[in-house]
Amino acid sequence: MPLLYPKVKPNPLQKANLCSRLFFWWLNPLFKIGHKRKLEANDMYSVLPEDRSQHLGEELQGYWDQEVLRAQKDAREPSLMKTIVKCYGKSYLVLGMLTFLEICEEFL
Repeated sequence: MPLLYPKVKPNPLQKANLCSRLFFWWLNPLFKIGHKRKLEANDMYSVLPEDRSQHLGEELQGYWDQEVLRAQKDAREPSLMKTIVKCYGKSYLVLGMLTFLEICEEFL
């Protein structure tokens, strides 16, 4: 009987140094496999602990609980949009600024 969740490779990003992280060198082995043949499910790396749905869901739940309390205090409906922006807005803002700089560089 095949395994429901086959053993996956550990994610090399966990042990990658700063240079490797900046230039995505930790992905080179996966790129080499992908260049030779189509990637399969067992070629993929495991998900980082901070990117697991359990962790992200608990983080979002905490922000949602805070939003519900604030909404009750202010006698208004809680806003899922505000919750998502508070939870994930900072990381997307940084990525957005980097993308903006890249686009500006193309014009110059």
